[in-house]
Amino acid sequence: SSSSSSQSQPQSKLQKEGDLPTVSGSISGDAVDISPSSHCDGPTVSPTDKKREKIRQWHDRLIHNGGKHHFTVNTKNQANIKLPVYWSQDRYEVTLRLGIPSTTFPTRSIRVRVTGALSYADRFSAVGSGAMMADTTNDDDDNDDEPSYYGSVEIISCVSNKNNKEEKIVLLKGKLPRPIHLNKDEDEIDYEIEDYLDDGNGDNGSKGGNDEHINKLVTITMPKAVPMHGMVIWWDCPLIGYPQIDVSAIQERQNPLLSANNTGGEARTSTTQQHQKQQTNKDAKKEAFQKAWEEAHVMFREKMKAKKKQEVEMDD
Repeated sequence: SSSSSSQSQPQSKLQKEGDLPTVSGSISGDAVDISPSSHCDGPTVSPTDKKREKIRQWHDRLIHNGGKHHFTVNTKNQANIKLPVYWSQDRYEVTLRLGIPSTTFPTRSIRVRVTGALSYADRFSAVGSGAMMADTTNDDDDNDDEPSYYGSVEIISCVSNKNNKEEKIVLLKGKLPRPIHLNKDEDEIDYEIEDYLDDGNGDNGSKGGNDEHINKLVTITMPKAVPMHGMVIWWDCPLIGYPQIDVSAIQERQNPLLSANNTGGEARTSTTQQHQKQQTNKDAKKEAFQKAWEEAHVMFREKMKAKKKQEVEMDD
């Protein structure tokens, strides 16, 4: 009986503490793992399906509050190539991405030029009329000095031809429909090269009727400039001449707390958002200090008025 009692104690303790359950009627009393990790309800998701879902969410983020288009690249020795253009936006910045095949346009040959960005100090002073509405998405004119109030974006590939002369191929070119600004302590809009995740839905460009493998993205992040602090402007297109979206359908307009990347990925705080939050805190501290300073002056003046003059006797 003592042996039976000693065997039942560990079993009762396990059940009391909510550890691994035991099978009723087990002779040994050993715990058997019947946790959800070993027995799952519902269909099992295969690794392939998980990967497919991850890629789908990634592609959704590429066009969040934006869209997808194509830009035709004119080459001299090859057939024209259509490259995918993705753009997305949140309250503070617009992200423009161009898909490229690195076998045709090596990443080391990529050059990016963004003009017209306001300084960081003028990010809340963007005023003017964007009257230039000409379609320049496929403009073959190489005049880089053509005026544009809000600026322009150009992505080119510089490669050496057979004669060792540098050949410039325009991969994307267009004018900005809204003003942008530089990040703090920066003097130009930077870019980065990202890996492209193919979802198998024909997003790759076409070259001579055959698929050209898109495996890289040229990514440009442009902070939005606005007329005044606290104002949010939603873009309806990434470049002048591109199809316009219905900005009234953007959910963040009604709920600012929604993340710009609410399509399944983790929320991201951009560099621009951090800068603006820091500036807001700085302005609040400055305003509080100024208010305290003014109140101290008022109290000092009232104290001086209430103070009575005291006569001091001087010895002859």
